[in-house]
Amino acid sequence: MMKLTTPILLFLLLFPVIAFAQQKADVESWQKEYADRFQSTVVRRLQQKPEFAEDVQFSKPDYFVFIPSVEPGKLGDTYDDHFQVFDTPNGNLFALWCQATVEGALDQHVSFSRSFDKGKTWEPPQVLAGNRTIAEGLANGGAIASWAFPLVSISGRIYLLYNQFVPGKVSTNRQHTGLMMGIYSDDNGDTWTKPEEIPMPRSINDPPDSAIPSEWVVWQKPLRLGKNGNYLVGVSRYAHPSMHSKYRTLTEFIHFDNVDDNPPIKNLIVRWVQTNDKALHIGVHCEEPAIVKLPDGRLFCVMRTGIGSPCWTLSSDDGETWSEPKPLLMRDGGEPIPHPMSPCPIYDAKGNEAASGLYFMFAHNTFDKQSTTPWQNRGPLFLFAGRFHKDAEQPVWFDAPKPFIDRPSNNSFYTSLTVLDGKTVLWYPDQKFYLLGKYIDETYFDAKPDAANDWKE
Repeated sequence: MMKLTTPILLFLLLFPVIAFAQQKADVESWQKEYADRFQSTVVRRLQQKPEFAEDVQFSKPDYFVFIPSVEPGKLGDTYDDHFQVFDTPNGNLFALWCQATVEGALDQHVSFSRSFDKGKTWEPPQVLAGNRTIAEGLANGGAIASWAFPLVSISGRIYLLYNQFVPGKVSTNRQHTGLMMGIYSDDNGDTWTKPEEIPMPRSINDPPDSAIPSEWVVWQKPLRLGKNGNYLVGVSRYAHPSMHSKYRTLTEFIHFDNVDDNPPIKNLIVRWVQTNDKALHIGVHCEEPAIVKLPDGRLFCVMRTGIGSPCWTLSSDDGETWSEPKPLLMRDGGEPIPHPMSPCPIYDAKGNEAASGLYFMFAHNTFDKQSTTPWQNRGPLFLFAGRFHKDAEQPVWFDAPKPFIDRPSNNSFYTSLTVLDGKTVLWYPDQKFYLLGKYIDETYFDAKPDAANDWKE
């Protein structure tokens, strides 16, 4: 048996004290870092509160899921983002989102709400993970939770997976660095299991210190686009600073192969592809992948970048492998769609897995090439209708853009899609504040398709 020397023994005795002191210092620094933004946000929103009823109508929504109360002592709710609405086999609607007073603050948490009348009314949010208030965040060392996403089995079990920050363990950003945790409910969200960790494979782009979790975000709902109708989703993977001379973000993909077997969290088969040196990148940034299915069975994925336009990639094997990313053009031989570092989701106009051949995407339709940064104003957003072209290199070509929302700034569309009574509904966070829904009707697709789009036989 190894004999413990006095220095080793002292270290083992003092290590918990040292770790606690470091964690306490980090949380206090975190609070100070956000103090001004926290205060200014609360003051501004309280001043605006009498105008909420009018302002929430700005984008002409058809559904109202959540309007903040602005009571940070009870619930941090002035930042509402990563808005994922989904349904279950019994037809109920559920909403899942990332919430805090300020993005990345100590009160960041995962909120969940339900509608039992097809979106007409919604329950007050439940907090499923993370900290309701700054006080809670200070008390637990800052264990925020973020970026939850759903997986619903055929029988109706609801799995929710999310990023759980481990206090003191940061790569480049607290809200992106974390463990993958999971919970599930068998009673439509009345009760939930205790959180369990889902192991993540280490990447060559992860921190060299294995005690620091990966830095990652799943930003869209997983869809049944994988083999045998299994769930598939793209992942933004953030590179450790040691890799920043090459790139900062990359895209990988996850297959969930046994959700319909209703396994416990620990037995979920979570299979990562296009990882390590096969991870997708173009320039410095390649992230926030959104996937649609084409009529010929291939998968088409759009990602945001820092090159001045989104990029695209294709899979011909149900998302197992993907092509090298290319700039997203209006059509083969056309101009790139101008867009800064901002969300640019793409959806099937007829429903998430419809493979209809008719799509739509959001972009700002502007990019300042003279700027020194791709992080530019998130001004008015435009809807680009897209149509499948079977023989084209880029298989989705886009019509001229149509205005969708014209607030002068803060248009960040971390959105989701459902179909209600045969109508396509986009669920969106207006200014990362109001949570709303809007029909995507035929008026967005009334441009006359050209002859090259005649793919149906």
